[in-house]
Amino acid sequence: MTESSLHPQPHSSHKKSTQTADGTGVDAPDGNLQGDGTKGSATRKRHRQPAPHAEMDSHPTVPLVALKDGFRALPEGAILGDEAYYVVSIRSEGPECNNYGVEETQPVFPCPNLECGNLQNLASDGDCVACGTPLNGAVPLHRRHQLREYREFSEVATLARIAELGLRHPGLLLYRYFVERPYGDEDRYYLLLPDPMPMLASDVAVPQKAARVLDWGAQLADALSYLHAHNISWPQISAEHIALRERQAMWIDFGAAQPLASDKQQQAQNVASLARVMFRLATGEDSYHSQANLPETAANVFEQVLSSQVKITTAEALAKAFRESATAIRRPTTLHLRVGRHTDVGMIRDLNEDSLLTLELDRVHRSVSQPLGLYAVADGMGGHAAGDVASGLVINTMAEKMANQLLAPHLAGSVDTDTFDAQRWLADTVQAANLAVFTHRQSAGTNMGTTLVAALVIGNTAHIANVGDSRAYLISNNDDIRQITTDHSLVERLIALGQISPEEARTHPQRNVIYRTIGDKKEAEIDFFVLKLNRGDSLLLCSDGLSGKMQDMEIRRLVARSLSPQEACEQLIQAANDNGGDDNVSVIIVQAS
Repeated sequence: MTESSLHPQPHSSHKKSTQTADGTGVDAPDGNLQGDGTKGSATRKRHRQPAPHAEMDSHPTVPLVALKDGFRALPEGAILGDEAYYVVSIRSEGPECNNYGVEETQPVFPCPNLECGNLQNLASDGDCVACGTPLNGAVPLHRRHQLREYREFSEVATLARIAELGLRHPGLLLYRYFVERPYGDEDRYYLLLPDPMPMLASDVAVPQKAARVLDWGAQLADALSYLHAHNISWPQISAEHIALRERQAMWIDFGAAQPLASDKQQQAQNVASLARVMFRLATGEDSYHSQANLPETAANVFEQVLSSQVKITTAEALAKAFRESATAIRRPTTLHLRVGRHTDVGMIRDLNEDSLLTLELDRVHRSVSQPLGLYAVADGMGGHAAGDVASGLVINTMAEKMANQLLAPHLAGSVDTDTFDAQRWLADTVQAANLAVFTHRQSAGTNMGTTLVAALVIGNTAHIANVGDSRAYLISNNDDIRQITTDHSLVERLIALGQISPEEARTHPQRNVIYRTIGDKKEAEIDFFVLKLNRGDSLLLCSDGLSGKMQDMEIRRLVARSLSPQEACEQLIQAANDNGGDDNVSVIIVQAS
């Protein structure tokens, strides 16, 4: 790169509509796609720290000096994408493709009002565009991406077709793209990707649990059916075309996809290729055979696709078969629940404002257990005669509704658990508890409130609700631990923004600041989750007195080595106290066996 390419020079701009993968134009700074872009030029970025209401210094956009030695990468600091992004780093350079780390030139300003949380405010906005809160003191955030630069249009041709069709599906990870002439002489084609990229199926450790693989397969087959309906397919599918995020699976690489899906034979080949990838993920084996170590219901699906007696040839049928097989694997013939519970004032406080509820009924008929239980942890706040009153009101209200509306009717046989709307009942019960606290708070003139995490377990299904920073974890039968709920706290928001790490959150001076509580408003804002319990799984509910003092893996180890859920609860609280115990600590463990 010559020295002259690093400085502004006069140029003429060539206008052209910049395309994106959803067909709507160039990326706006808020992540939405809008407007026309330009077939513009890359320039050096002037380093500046914008702030709300500040005047932004202007500079002309100029072309870089044309190169004579091939498809070289742009320099660090080059601006492109209609001046929406600038190059932070060159990650790789090749004769046909360059890969960059880029940052948005226009920062966004997170709303300081935690109840709003809007991330789309720009430097020119004096107040939050969503709620009107002043942005004074808001810290700017420059979002980062990965950008691939291609010499040939063929690398983005399928994305251009997808953009024209306006395709959208949760099982498709579609990249945004645009076209520019950074050196003023030839088009270069750009794909904007997530950073970091999700894990490819080819990089996942195998074998994975059969039920999880079947879930992935159902999602991918649904998306493949959608693509086939729009005449898009791959000549050959591999694990490189699939990205995995926790329990989500998506098609990711469309460079080799072609408009061939009207061919029924091509569709069937795609279906078989997807089944082979899923078979490898479930077994660790590269070639299909009927003696693989799989649950019978999963083996039957693969046999219908990959054996000589092919019965499933469409993506729609494969999605249905995968989904039904996953359900059959997760539905145990009988399930018993073992429960432990414990609460402690801790080492610093003189009043325990936490409250617990474990209320359950287990009928065994014809050797089949039909457990029904309600479990809750409420972490009160507001000081003496306030926080403990709030958490107690919540527990009492929920217990009364459970006894009158579920336990007694269940004994009488008047509750059909197969058609019962568990989430609706749980939502109504939490709202009733919230109203009880809100009413008492208004009449008493206090600032009382409480967090709440609750689980209604019916059979092998747990319906979970949470408000605040009390948590629910799933400790699975292979000793993995996964946080189910998301804290409604300041530090959790900062983690989501990438401003602090989970480790830093544990010692952050505002780690106890939460923006949702029971009793703060007449109607609570509640998060809901649903999960299936398998034999050996443990559902753990706790106040932040535990989660704030112990790492997730420490919690998992203590539960795994304990002889019973009750022993595990007691050991966890002792460990939290040994780590300082500066808060009340409460925990409930519901173990499926």
